[in-house]
Amino acid sequence: MSTEESNTPAKKPSKPFWELVKVYGKLTLREPTGVIFGVLLPAFLLFIFSNIPSFNQPLPGSTLTLAQVYIPTLIVTVLIMIGLLNIPIPIARDREIGWLRRVSTTPVSPTKLLAAQLTINIILAAVGFTILGVGSVLILGVKATIDIPGFILSLLLAIAVMFSLGMVIASLAPTQGTAVGMTQGLLYPLLFFAGVYVPVQMLPGYLQTISSFTPVGAAVNALNSSIQGTFPSLTSLLVMAVYTVFFGFISIRYFKWD
Repeated sequence: MSTEESNTPAKKPSKPFWELVKVYGKLTLREPTGVIFGVLLPAFLLFIFSNIPSFNQPLPGSTLTLAQVYIPTLIVTVLIMIGLLNIPIPIARDREIGWLRRVSTTPVSPTKLLAAQLTINIILAAVGFTILGVGSVLILGVKATIDIPGFILSLLLAIAVMFSLGMVIASLAPTQGTAVGMTQGLLYPLLFFAGVYVPVQMLPGYLQTISSFTPVGAAVNALNSSIQGTFPSLTSLLVMAVYTVFFGFISIRYFKWD
């Protein structure tokens, strides 16, 4: 071996994970369903609410305004849309066309592929949260005394539970069409129990109880408490944690690459 060859600096190894992140980022922009419904729709709802005078009035029997109540709901809406639209449907599509099976035979591990997609979805969620946070202060004039540890914990659990639910659909749906059908079947009940149609505080007592034991209702309750400066109740945090473990088990147990 010549001296020149021995002194030639070795090329830096490629970073397949970040290349996968770039690929999924481009695919997300080309098929922007998750961007439209996960980021732009909550932002649009925030704009609509800002033009409704009653949203700055306290709810009956409460010191909270509708604007303050809806901020946690919109945060959870971001996660519902991304978790149900941007996770299971692309994975089911890739499985149906055989791309997952082909990737599983390459040096890029399937685990990295899923991690890359989840990274893109976390970035989308972060964009949505930022828009809602800035908009709620500048547009709605919401003043919040946030319990930071409680808020971070609530947000992380909310992300985990909704993304793991998306993975359940991705694991069980053999085709893209099936994934779409399962998503649509879950979407509207989840939006209802998150308080999108009617604030949870205005529902009958038994529906409020049911909502508090759903993953989205528990997430809204936990985020609402932390935004008001109170550490979330153990019940809300525990409900999200139990659902996350259960959904995670189902996803791992039934996920197939082909």
